[in-house]
Amino acid sequence: MDDELAQIKKKRLEELMKRQQEAVTPKPRTIIEVFTSPTCPHCPRALAMAQELASQMPGVQAFEVSTATPQGFAKAALYDVKAVPTVFINRKRVFVGAPPSIEALRQALKS
Repeated sequence: MDDELAQIKKKRLEELMKRQQEAVTPKPRTIIEVFTSPTCPHCPRALAMAQELASQMPGVQAFEVSTATPQGFAKAALYDVKAVPTVFINRKRVFVGAPPSIEALRQALKS
C-alpha cells in the first residue's frame, strides 16, 4: 500500500513539475507581418487572411505594418518593401501582393 501511494505521489509530482516547466518556457511564435497602405485596394483582404489564419492557429500572430506611419515607413525601408501588400512570415518575404488564398498563406507558414 505504501509503495502504491509513493508511486502516485511521484507521478503527481512529475505532472506538476512538467506543467510548471511548460508555464515558464516561452512558446515558439510565428509572426505574420502585412505591410499595407491606406489607399491600397488589396491590403484589407491580405490583412484579413493573415488575421483569420492567426486566429485559427495557436502561436501565430498577425500584425499590420502601415507604410503611412513613420514607424511603418522605416520598417518597410528596412525590409526593402517596394509594393503593398507585402507579407512576411518571421521576417521572410513570402508574398508581394495579396496571397491568392488563405490556403496559400497556410502553406507558406508551414514551409
